[in-house]
Amino acid sequence: MADLLAAPAFRLFAIVYLLLVVKMMIVGSYTSIVRIRRGAFATPEDYAFQRATPHAGRDEDVERVRRAHRNDLENILPFFAIGFFYALSHPPLWAAQIYYIGFLVARVLHSVFYIRGLQPHRTAAFGLGAVLMTIMLVNTLIVVARAG
Repeated sequence: MADLLAAPAFRLFAIVYLLLVVKMMIVGSYTSIVRIRRGAFATPEDYAFQRATPHAGRDEDVERVRRAHRNDLENILPFFAIGFFYALSHPPLWAAQIYYIGFLVARVLHSVFYIRGLQPHRTAAFGLGAVLMTIMLVNTLIVVARAG
């Protein structure tokens, strides 16, 4: 592992990915905070434990945070594979910085915009992350195809 971390692009990938995991943990925890504040629990046993009456429908604030978290799972998990193989392709550090840091910023902004209900900012942040990830994917595919 020390050999991988000696490569600047791979070290940057590791830092960015770990920050994305921290961000996902924060959004997941925020879901619990919103549930507690709103008294909108996930299961019947949670309501029983809190001695609360279940809500008739879903709480939109809780659902909004849950959707932001689910969107992270749908995008950050593929980023792990793409970013990992991109780092193994020995990209120039400046390019890795643009793609990795750009993706990190886009995902943080996407979560903030999603939770706060800010359109079109949410879509723009999502689009930026998707474009950066797609460029990394294509570049990595080209490097892998040429290596054979």
